[in-house]
Amino acid sequence: MIAPKVSVIMATYNHGPFVAEAIDSVLSQQGVEFEFLIADDGSSDNTRDVVAEFQDRRIRFFPNKVNRGACIVTNELIEKSRGEYIALINSDDAWVKDKLRYQVGILDENPSIGASFGRAAFVDREGQPIDKRTLSYGAVFDQENRSSALWLRRFFVTGNCLCHPTILIRRRCYEELGTYSNRLRQLPDFDMWIRLAKRYELNVSDRELIKFRILPGENASSQTMVNGIRTMNEHFLIADTFFDGVTRDHLLEGFLDILTIKDIPTAQHLDIEKALLFFAYNQWLERPYKVIGLLQMSRLLSSPPHHKVLLDSYGIDDRWFQREMGEVDVLRPKMAAAAQYSKSVAQGALRKFLVLWSRRSH
Repeated sequence: MIAPKVSVIMATYNHGPFVAEAIDSVLSQQGVEFEFLIADDGSSDNTRDVVAEFQDRRIRFFPNKVNRGACIVTNELIEKSRGEYIALINSDDAWVKDKLRYQVGILDENPSIGASFGRAAFVDREGQPIDKRTLSYGAVFDQENRSSALWLRRFFVTGNCLCHPTILIRRRCYEELGTYSNRLRQLPDFDMWIRLAKRYELNVSDRELIKFRILPGENASSQTMVNGIRTMNEHFLIADTFFDGVTRDHLLEGFLDILTIKDIPTAQHLDIEKALLFFAYNQWLERPYKVIGLLQMSRLLSSPPHHKVLLDSYGIDDRWFQREMGEVDVLRPKMAAAAQYSKSVAQGALRKFLVLWSRRSH
C-alpha cells in the first residue's frame, strides 16, 4: 500500500459540540493525499458518537474508553501513521481550507525546514471571531522567522510562541528526536520545539491557518494555582536539559550579547557559558533558572578541568558558589509562595504568563 503524503493526527476529548467542525475542516482539504487518524481519550460526553458518524475511507478511528492523557494518545497515533509529513489538530479547532496544500509546498521546497507553523484566528465557544487585540496574548503566535539559534534564544528568554495545531512536521523529526513527554501536562509542545530547533530550521507563515477556539476554564492553561505551580515546575525540568546539544555556533549567534567570554575558546568554556546563562535576568523564570544554574555550576566545580577554567578565566570558586547559594530562595515556605501568587494574579501578571507559556490540553 502506498503511504499518503500526510498523516493527520487528532486526539479527541469531551469536545462533542466542536469535533464535527474540526473533522470537516480536515476532510475538506484539497490537493494532498492524506490519512486521518483519530483517537478518543475516554470522553465522558458524546464525542465518540459524533466521530463515529463520519464515514470516510481516509479516517481510522480508535474509540478508547479510558482517559490516559493527550500525549499518550497522540504518540500512539504518530506510531500508527504512515505519512511523510504529520499534522496535528485539536478537536475543538478548525483549519482553513488550503492549510495542508500550502504547508506541504513549504516543506517540499525547503528540505532544511523541519516543521512549518502558522498564525491563528481566535474564536469563542460559538465560533464567533475574537479580535486578538482584545486578548493579552493575542499576538503570541504572530512570529517572524528566525534562525535556529535565535529561536533558541526566543524560547529561553520568553517561552513558547508556536501554535501547535498549525504544525506540519517531517516524520523523521519525531523518529530522530522522540515524541511528546506525557510527564509534561502544560508544556509538552514547548519541550518538543526546543529539541526541534537544535537540529532543524523552523518556519512560521504570516498566514492564519487555524480557527483557535478559546474555552476559558476548560483546559490545562486555565489560570489556577495548580496549573501555575505545574507550569513553573515543568519549566524547571525542561531548563535542566535546555542547552544539551546546543553548539558553540548556536551560542555565538543567539546569545553573544550575554556571554561572559565571547569567543568560547574551549569545550570547558562552552559548558560554563551555558551554565552562566541561567544566572542572567529573566522576568518570568529567574528563580527556577538560577536553581538550574546552581545545580549545573555545582557539577562543573566538581570537575577538575572545569574547576581550573572557572577559577582562571571567570574568578569563580567555591566561595562564589556559597554566596550564590545564599541568594537563591529555593525553599520558600508554601504560604509565602501562595501569597506572592495571589498578588501576581491581582496585578494580572500571572494571568498573562499562564496563557503565553502553557499549551491547551485536556
